[in-house]
Amino acid sequence: MAKQDKRGRSARHDGRISPILGLVVGLVLLVAVGGAVYLLKAPAPAKALSESGPALATRIGVDELQMAPEQVAELQVGEVKTQRFELQREAIGIIDLNQDNAVQVFSPYQGRIGQLNVRAGDDVSKGQVLYTVQIPDLAQAASALISAGGNLRVANETLRRAQALAEAQSIPQKELQQNQADQQTADAAYRAARKSLELFGLSAQDIEAIESTRKIDTEMPVRSPLTGRVTARAGAPGQLVQPGNNPAPVAVANLQQLWMVASVPESELSAYQKGQNVTVRVSAYPDKTFSGKVSYIGDVADPATHRITVRADVADPQHLLKAQMLANFVIRVGAPVESPAVPQNALAREGDGSISAWVTTDGVRFKRRVVQTGLVQNGQVQITQGLRPGEKIARDKGLFLSNLYLITTT
Repeated sequence: MAKQDKRGRSARHDGRISPILGLVVGLVLLVAVGGAVYLLKAPAPAKALSESGPALATRIGVDELQMAPEQVAELQVGEVKTQRFELQREAIGIIDLNQDNAVQVFSPYQGRIGQLNVRAGDDVSKGQVLYTVQIPDLAQAASALISAGGNLRVANETLRRAQALAEAQSIPQKELQQNQADQQTADAAYRAARKSLELFGLSAQDIEAIESTRKIDTEMPVRSPLTGRVTARAGAPGQLVQPGNNPAPVAVANLQQLWMVASVPESELSAYQKGQNVTVRVSAYPDKTFSGKVSYIGDVADPATHRITVRADVADPQHLLKAQMLANFVIRVGAPVESPAVPQNALAREGDGSISAWVTTDGVRFKRRVVQTGLVQNGQVQITQGLRPGEKIARDKGLFLSNLYLITTT
């Protein structure tokens, strides 16, 4: 009886659905219903690009496209033209004073500045007094000259009388010789005194004026050694100055001609020669150019940058350029050449690094052609190989055509 009861309960248990199984079945039904609803409400699939409108182009062969007529106008189809290309190199450098025509005007003697007659920016001429220096030692040197001159005159007169007496045998020969020695000593002292004054920069006329007037002016002028402009004034009245003691009280430079100083890669050294024409531009005057010529090519390369100094003399008659200005230099390194030229937008750089242009004969079918390029000037690219003057190309959107070819089917 007990066994029958157990079998009955087991049979009733097997007839019931397990809770876990019911949960799984419910989830499956829920997902199925949601998917059906989504499919019913989802928009219809978009049409393919070819069905949504007219195709931009059709690939008709290897590296060849046939463009839709309405797209051709944007390609600016035109002929390859020739252009004159200047063989030139560009470099960035600075404007500097022409050191051959620039000088720091030091005082040739020690003393104190008495007067400063110029200011920075003043134009001066050669020989013009820039400043004066009060020289206490000059008084001593001038006094020595006056004294030596007087002694020489007395010695000359004494010797003259001694020679007359010696001829009459009125004095012994020994006394004559002594007078001769005294005269020579006085003459040597006089010459030495004159030399001392010459060291102060006095001319022969100045020295003779001191002798004749016996007046001593201890304030000496310092004159400009060249015609130019005062580029710096570091001195002040009363300042102690010495020969060669920096800074110089006044600096003068001829600004009619300046230097362009640039550093160029040593790999380009063979392209540069003295006498080559140079065109200079500075940001202060973007519409103006300055002309010059290469005057110096460095003899030593910088070991850190492996660049070499190239210097040119640049004319600046209006004094527009300033020292230490940054400037762009274009140096002509050869005669101009005539070559086929195309706009930069006509070319495309391909994935393999080559440069290509799209050539056409009928204005509708375009074929890609690999070209070799050279110089780029005024928005035009020199074509050294691959195109001939007169051939028709897409003068714009070359990169667009290359990309379009990749996504277009036959």
